[in-house]
Amino acid sequence: MRLRPTLVVSDTARRMIARMYPAHARTARGHMATRASVISYIQSRLDAISALSPWWDDEPLRPDEAADATAAIQYLRQANKTDAEIRAWLLLQRARYDIRSVGK
Repeated sequence: MRLRPTLVVSDTARRMIARMYPAHARTARGHMATRASVISYIQSRLDAISALSPWWDDEPLRPDEAADATAAIQYLRQANKTDAEIRAWLLLQRARYDIRSVGK
């Protein structure tokens, strides 16, 4: 997926990025990271998240979770939902479950 977000990056954050990546080009004022350096830093963080995803993404469902998912899939199929919509719903439910379990 390709996104074009608008981010507000503070001068402090730009200085920290410049310190973490001294080989990247810097602006003259205050040794702050350039736009390209900020983009590179954010992309490296997203790549790290992608590399870590298997530790939670491939986790098997518990029997009660599997039964709930099966029932939900049957209900959504009867409601004429596409496979993509069903998959998105299941991923959303899994994310909600993971967020709740982290807070405990």
